[in-house]
Amino acid sequence: MNGMAVHENGATSAIRVLSLIPTFWPRQGGAQMVLAATAAGLRARVDDVVLTRGYAGSPRFERYPDLRVFRYPNPAPLRWKDYATGNQHVPFPAKACVAVFDVLGSLRPLHRLAREADLIHVHFPLPLGLSVLALRKLADRPVVVTVHGNADIYELPRALSPLTRAVLKRADAVVSVSHDLAAHLETDFGVHAVTIVNGIDTDLFRPAERQPSEALTLVSISRIVPRKNIPILIAAVEALAREQDQPPLRLLIAGTGPSEGEVERLAASSRACQYLGFVDEDRKRELLAEADFFVQLSVREGLSVATLEAMASGVPCIVSDLPGVREPVTDGETGFLVPNPESVDDVIAVLRRAIAQRSRFDEMRRATRRAAEERYSLQAMAEGYFRVYQDVLARRAP
Repeated sequence: MNGMAVHENGATSAIRVLSLIPTFWPRQGGAQMVLAATAAGLRARVDDVVLTRGYAGSPRFERYPDLRVFRYPNPAPLRWKDYATGNQHVPFPAKACVAVFDVLGSLRPLHRLAREADLIHVHFPLPLGLSVLALRKLADRPVVVTVHGNADIYELPRALSPLTRAVLKRADAVVSVSHDLAAHLETDFGVHAVTIVNGIDTDLFRPAERQPSEALTLVSISRIVPRKNIPILIAAVEALAREQDQPPLRLLIAGTGPSEGEVERLAASSRACQYLGFVDEDRKRELLAEADFFVQLSVREGLSVATLEAMASGVPCIVSDLPGVREPVTDGETGFLVPNPESVDDVIAVLRRAIAQRSRFDEMRRATRRAAEERYSLQAMAEGYFRVYQDVLARRAP
C-alpha cells in the first residue's frame, strides 16, 4: 500500500473513510474535534464522510472544506439527545431510548454509504458500533473503533460492557486516546494491540507574549460536573489567597454543566475566583493567553483535550496524578501532579510548590509547548490515523 486505496477496477484514489459518531457539528466536544482535525490533516489523502445524529433545524446533508456530513433521523426529544453536553441530567432509560433510535435511524444510510467507503471508522463503540454489527454481512468493510474514555467506557453502566466488548472484538483496529485507557481496555475488555493516537491543531493554540506580573493566574476550562472537583479547587485557591505572604492569586473558571450553580455560588463568595460560564473558542484562547497555569483536577479522563490545548498554548498544567489525567504532564517540567484531587490540603500543597518555582515559568512554558508539538500535534495525530487506515486495508487486501 502506498497510502492510496486500490479499488476493484484497479484504480487508486484517496482512502474513502466513513466516520460514525453520535453527535457532530454544531455540537462540539473532544471527539468531534479529533474527527475534524484528522480530516483536515489528511485532506489530500482521505475522503472523509461523517454519519451522525440529526437534530431539528439541521440539514440532512452539509459539505465542509474537509468532509461531508450526513445526518440520520432520531425522533427523541432534544433534551434527551443532548445528554452528552452534561448541561442537564438525563436518566439512563432516556439515553437508552436515544441509542435505540440512533441504531435504527442509521441502518439505511449506513448501508448505502458503506458501499462507497473503503473502511468504517466508529467513534465511541456504542451506539453506532451496534449498527456496524447489524450490517456486518451487508457492508463487509474494515472497521476502526476509537475509544475516547469517559462517555464510552468509564461512565458506561457495566451491564453494557458485553455490547462494548462485542464491538471492540469486531474491529480490525482499536484506537485509544491514551496509554492509560489502552491498559484499561486490555485488562477489563481483553482488547490487545491497541494503538494510541491523539492530538490537536497546535497552530490554533500558541504561546502568547507575557509580561512579568506579581499576580498568579490559574485557568480551569471544562464541563462543570462533580468529577472535575472544581469546588475543591475554589477552596484551595481561596485559602491561599487569604495568606498575606503569598503573591496575588486568582482563578478563572469557564464551562457549563449540571454543577454550574454550585460553582457559580462558591465563586461569587470568593475574593480570588471568578466563574465565567460558557466561553467560545476565541475567548478560550484569550484565557489561556492570560494563564500562568491550567488546572484540571478530574478523577478520570480518557485524555483531556483542554489540557492539550493549554500545553500547546505554552501553559504548564496542574493536574490529578490519576490515569488519563496525568499522562501528558511531566511533573516539575511541564506542570505539577496533585496526589489526591479530592483533598484541599493536597491541592494547596501543589499550588505552593508551583508558586515557589515562579522563576522557572519561562523554562516550563517552553518545555510545555515543545511537548505539545512533539507528542500531540495535528500532524502526529493525522499520521497516526493514516497508518492505522493503511494497516487495516493492507490486511484486507487480496
